[in-house]
Amino acid sequence: MTINVSSEVVKKLRLKRGWTQEHLAHLASVNVRTIQRVEKAGVCDLETRSALAAVFEVEASQLDGQKKIEQTVSGSAKRPLVYQRLSSGQGVVDIFSGAHAYRLTNEEPRSKEDAEYIAWLLNHLHDYSEAWDEIDPGSRVEATYELGQMIREMEQRGLCLFGLRTKGKVNPPPVAANDAEPAYLRIGNLHVAYVDSKKILVLDPSAGM
Repeated sequence: MTINVSSEVVKKLRLKRGWTQEHLAHLASVNVRTIQRVEKAGVCDLETRSALAAVFEVEASQLDGQKKIEQTVSGSAKRPLVYQRLSSGQGVVDIFSGAHAYRLTNEEPRSKEDAEYIAWLLNHLHDYSEAWDEIDPGSRVEATYELGQMIREMEQRGLCLFGLRTKGKVNPPPVAANDAEPAYLRIGNLHVAYVDSKKILVLDPSAGM
C-alpha cells in the first residue's frame, strides 16, 4: 500500500542529523532509491514509513507534515549509533565535510607494518578534514578521487574504513543567560578496522551527544 509523507519533513530530519541518503537507507534497511523517492515525491509504503519513524525516533503519523515533530520517549541518546562501511571517496567526504570536530579511531594493529600504515591513514584523513573548507572545487574533485583510491588500497591490505556523523552538545558557559540553549557541533567519526573483524561497530551513544 502506497501512502503519502512529507518529503520536506523527511529531508529536514535527515539533514538535521547530518546523514546522507545512503546512511539513512542503511539505518532504515531500505534501498537508497526508496529514500530518494520519499524525498522527491513524498510516497512510500507503510513499512518504510514505520522504519523511518523508528530511525528518526518520532511517531509515524508525524511524517505527514501535519503535526509538530516530537521525539519519542526512548530518546536518541539510547539508540545504538552504528557505523557505516565506506566504499567511495565521496562517502568519506560526506562524513567529515562541514564537521566541527573529528573522532578518528582504529582497531588494534596486528603488526608493526599495519600500525605504521594505520597511523599514516589517520594522519592523512585528519589533514584532509582540517583543510577541506580551504580547498578549491577543482582540487576537491582530485582529493575525492584520491580518497577513493585510498579505500581501495586499504581493502587490498585487508583493512576497511567506517564512518558516522553525530552531534555533540556544548553547554553554554555559566555567565550566559539562564534560558540559553546548548549548541550542537557536527562530529565526523572515522574508524579503521580489519575486513575480517567480527566486531560490530557501534559508537557509545553517550559519545555521540
